[in-house]
Amino acid sequence: MKNNAKKNTETRIAIWLAVQSFIIIAAAMAAFLFVDLMSHVPVFGGDGNLKISIGLALGMIIPLSALLGGVNNYLNKTTLNHVTSISEAMEKAANGDFETELIMDGKSYSAKIYADIYDNYNKMCAELKQVQILRGDFINKYSHEFKTPITSINGFAELLLAQNVSAEEQTQYLRIIADESARLAELANSTMLLSKLDSQTVVTDKILYSLDEQLRHCLILLSSQWQNKRISIESELEEINYYGNPKLMEQLWLNLLSNAVKFTPESGKIKVHLSATDDGVCVSIADSGYGMSEEVAEHIFEKYYKGEKTHNKQGMGLGLSIAKRVVELADGEIKVKSKPNEGSVFTVNL
Repeated sequence: MKNNAKKNTETRIAIWLAVQSFIIIAAAMAAFLFVDLMSHVPVFGGDGNLKISIGLALGMIIPLSALLGGVNNYLNKTTLNHVTSISEAMEKAANGDFETELIMDGKSYSAKIYADIYDNYNKMCAELKQVQILRGDFINKYSHEFKTPITSINGFAELLLAQNVSAEEQTQYLRIIADESARLAELANSTMLLSKLDSQTVVTDKILYSLDEQLRHCLILLSSQWQNKRISIESELEEINYYGNPKLMEQLWLNLLSNAVKFTPESGKIKVHLSATDDGVCVSIADSGYGMSEEVAEHIFEKYYKGEKTHNKQGMGLGLSIAKRVVELADGEIKVKSKPNEGSVFTVNL
């Protein structure tokens, strides 16, 4: 079916180009006959004999038609080759094959005409190929993240159904099931939030509010976490009013602060700094945690990326992706500076 469709397309294009050639030849013949006829009109200095010389007409029309037809056929053939190449490439792309690259042969004028089309097609395929890779990677990572807690829930539920399970074991298994269920819910909520943020291009519901008070509020919300680990908090917050969406910005600070608490060992330290800059506002959150290598820092904002396997048991790899997207929507910038065993510093410029 595909080969037949391809042949039909090429046939239709070839027929249309042949019709164009015929029209050009017919127009040339009509123009010559008209000029020959007018040359005999007395008004233009003719002899008044309005008869067309058949021999002269044929002597001029035949070679002229052959010349015009040959030139037009050559030009049409070049066009047909380009159109056929584009058509074949687009058919492959429509079927999910983004590996085909249109290569421009030669430096002729016709090649320059189609150069932009070829370049745009190649760019389109490169983007679609990247999207395809990201989609496959997303599905694999997302399914893996869901599979782990579901497997735990199923396994411990079966243990509860088994006989001779002590009350202490039941409590332990139920706690694991509850924790894994909460993890699933958090994963679903974070994924939906990130999906919403990815599709969002404009921040709405902006108001002027106290940014320093919001940061203090976020620290209070996370107080149970950092107090349980005996982490000391140092904050230096200027009084700054910021115009933005409070809910989105709160999500940003909670993600960055909870991330700092999560990767800071017991009795560690977290510093939060807020100050005005020439261009806007700067917030930095520094921890005395495990830190990370340059390689990990390059990927830390990617979806489901967790870095070193030894420190990623609690996370899902979405918090920093959400934080980065919120900063992007606020026309800001987020950076990380870190070294292994020396902690990390996340800086947000708004």
